[in-house]
Amino acid sequence: MTDWVVPTTFALFVSILAVASGPLVSAVDVTQQGTPLGDGNTAVTVDSVPTEEVTLEQGRFGSGRYHLAAPPAAITVDRVEGNPALRYTVDIPSLWTTATSRYELAGTEGTRMELRPEPIGISPQRVDQDSYDAILTIWIREGDRERQILLERITIEVKP
Repeated sequence: MTDWVVPTTFALFVSILAVASGPLVSAVDVTQQGTPLGDGNTAVTVDSVPTEEVTLEQGRFGSGRYHLAAPPAAITVDRVEGNPALRYTVDIPSLWTTATSRYELAGTEGTRMELRPEPIGISPQRVDQDSYDAILTIWIREGDRERQILLERITIEVKP
């Protein structure tokens, strides 16, 4: 008779915990209160962008996948109102690949920020050139519009 008591009690405990934590967890708002992402405006100054140092480097741990390596782009943010958003992209059209990073700007008044492309991996079977033309872009989203604040055409070197 005791063989079923422990498993049944444990299953009942787990069920009660799951039911109780569902409403409890959903009642706690872990998102930022206030202005929605992208609402607001700011002044952004582009201090520097990597134009010659962006590379595709082959991994060393067996997969052979290529990874985008780039020094950070640097910007200075001023006059922030609300929560405008920044999007930083490195697009490699001939590989059909885009690395995109997004940044919230609320609370960054007078801050110098470093922007880095999102980590991406590219199969070694797709990389068949020594270099690729790419487009580095920085966009700012203010309200319902997005405007481009920088566009640089760059060459990405492939390093095995």
